Amino acid sequence: MNFDVDLDLTSHALFYRTFQYSPNAIALVSAGGRCLAVNPALYRLLDETEPNLKERSIAQLCHPDDGVVWAEFWQELTHNVQDDSPREISLRFLQREGDAVPVRVSVTRCSYEQNEALTCYIAYIAACDPVRWQPYEQRYRSLFDDHPDPLFVLDLDGYYMDVNPAFEKLAGYTREEIAQMRLHYRTMIDTSEHSKVRDCLTLVAQGAPQRFDIVGIDRRGQYLNLDVTVIPFVENGRITALQGISKNVTEQKKLWEHLCESQRQYELISSHSQDIITLCAPNGSVQYISPAVYTQLGYDPQELIGVLGQTLVHPDDCRRALDSVVTACSDESRHMLRMRHKQGHYIWYESSIKFIRDQHGEVCNIVAVARDISERMQAQEKLFHSEEKYRSLVEELPVAVFIHQAGRWVYANDTAVKLLEASAPEELLGRSVYDFLHPDYHAIVLNRIRMLEGGQSLAPMKQKLMTVGGRPIDVEVFSFPTWFEGRFASRVMVRDITDAEKARELLEHSEKLSLVGQLAAGIAHEIRNPLTAIKGFIQLLKSNASDKPYYFDIIASEINRIEEIIGEMLVLSKPKEAQIRQQDIRPLIGHVATLIDAQAIMNNIEVVTEYEEDLPLLECDENQLKQVFINLLKNAVEAMPNGGKLTLQVAAEAGGRQIAVRVIDQGCGIPAEKLASIGQPFYTTKEQGTGLGMMVSMKIIENHDGTMSIASEEGQGTKIEIRLPIKARPKESPAYEEHPPRAGH
Repeated sequence: MNFDVDLDLTSHALFYRTFQYSPNAIALVSAGGRCLAVNPALYRLLDETEPNLKERSIAQLCHPDDGVVWAEFWQELTHNVQDDSPREISLRFLQREGDAVPVRVSVTRCSYEQNEALTCYIAYIAACDPVRWQPYEQRYRSLFDDHPDPLFVLDLDGYYMDVNPAFEKLAGYTREEIAQMRLHYRTMIDTSEHSKVRDCLTLVAQGAPQRFDIVGIDRRGQYLNLDVTVIPFVENGRITALQGISKNVTEQKKLWEHLCESQRQYELISSHSQDIITLCAPNGSVQYISPAVYTQLGYDPQELIGVLGQTLVHPDDCRRALDSVVTACSDESRHMLRMRHKQGHYIWYESSIKFIRDQHGEVCNIVAVARDISERMQAQEKLFHSEEKYRSLVEELPVAVFIHQAGRWVYANDTAVKLLEASAPEELLGRSVYDFLHPDYHAIVLNRIRMLEGGQSLAPMKQKLMTVGGRPIDVEVFSFPTWFEGRFASRVMVRDITDAEKARELLEHSEKLSLVGQLAAGIAHEIRNPLTAIKGFIQLLKSNASDKPYYFDIIASEINRIEEIIGEMLVLSKPKEAQIRQQDIRPLIGHVATLIDAQAIMNNIEVVTEYEEDLPLLECDENQLKQVFINLLKNAVEAMPNGGKLTLQVAAEAGGRQIAVRVIDQGCGIPAEKLASIGQPFYTTKEQGTGLGMMVSMKIIENHDGTMSIASEEGQGTKIEIRLPIKARPKESPAYEEHPPRAGH
């Protein structure tokens, strides 16, 4: 037992024996916290001898981390002299070898009756069960270290006591560096935040948890936006430290600021826009409407929130707009409609509507932008009234004039009534425009009507109408958007071109007759020559029969030539009807090249084909084009008696709207003075040619709406280029049969 004051414990034998032999450690402690006496149980607990505990205070026995806790506990205990009730605290004492022993200390104040100055405290020290102490330490440390968010502990002066790995990563300091440098919270925040954080931590120290945003600074000097929550750490009923969590919200703050800026810009645009901008829910209820609705329609924007947007639209226009949206099958549409002013009258607007869809494809919002077009509509109305002045003139026009609304005739002038062979306008009015439209044009006209309803003017179009009696007539139609009796409508002017079409056909027939006349003149000339030879040789036969075999060969040859010419004429006089189909031109060219291959090989000619990839399909008559290419390739082979290279090139040009075919040979070429005559009836540069092949080929290409050009250099070769539109619609073209009939067959 260690005595620093003259305490006669032995006079109290019972107390002495209890103190000396108690299995629990007991210490008699002065008001200054120094041990006045300790019993043997405390020596054993700390594995110490009596001299080593002499003059030591309880604070010196504590683990370094618990020293501050004990000091605060002892200060509060000694200042509250009126309270003699026991007070308890959990600590860790250090044994001689440095091992920590968890203990529970219960302290009671007592006074020495004979001397108040000898007031002291009895500390009953009981070792805690390690099993009870360890889980607390391990669970707290595991939770602290493994938490994904940055955690920290501050003492009441604001110095960091502990941090977890997530905080180390955020701040750039390790736990050991923070302990060694004894960092204060002020070193890790912007100076502008010091007073704010100090005030918040003061409130936490008083027991009120705080959450606040600050600008932090990491070790590299980078600024971080932090969301900080701090709570008091309470031990034995006292706040001994501050615990906190710091979340890095820099990216979230940037996103939020960007969102706020976008929102600000949107509100700025919306509030100053002259258009009425509306955001609706999928059912059409207004969620937002711009301030322009007040200046234009007289409504306060707030009074329209939750109101169905379509209730502001004229019923007739609402139904028409809804029908247009359904039939358009698009998320975007444009309409001309009337919106109701708060005072009850209607104003014309042009409205653009767009459906906004979520990630599942469902409509989540509807955005509408409406622009006041009342002045434009008034101008159109004035124009219409002006047109009314000329209505009588329209009635007498030789051109048929119709007006239809929603696909039904509402006006027809006298010429229109006569055109459709009706007895009176009433026979037409109210009926659908499709009742008088040839079935082939229903889809096209439906699309044109939709375009007119969108306010677009259309190009003229040739089509067929059906009279009341069902007779088809050819017409040219001019369509315009207009107004009729205060409502939107379409004005249609129709010109009967039936006679013009017949005249065109007669002109074509006349051209054919002219061509036949040219052919007849050519035939008369061409046939006369071989017949003259035949006639002469027959006369020779009469005078010299010994040469008969030779003469008969010549006669047979000339007769064959006459047969060929007559065969060409028969084909020209009976053209075949074109069979139009979509064709891939590559196999067509390949087939022709195969047919000519044998003749090319015999003449030592190399045939090379060059195709461009991804060629579009061509609408054409396959047999007619084969006839053209066979004729061109045959001419090319015959132009190269000494061999050479024959190249076929096929490519898409003019932005994919045309296919170009080039036939390039290395033959003898065509003299410049003869190029202009190529294609004329019976004109040929070949000794045995008929002069009809190139004419027929050019006619076929012309009727495919294509072109043929010839470039040639004498002694170098010839290049023929054919250009065909992708959607050619050839007329009837002369075409050779596979085996042209011979004369006399």
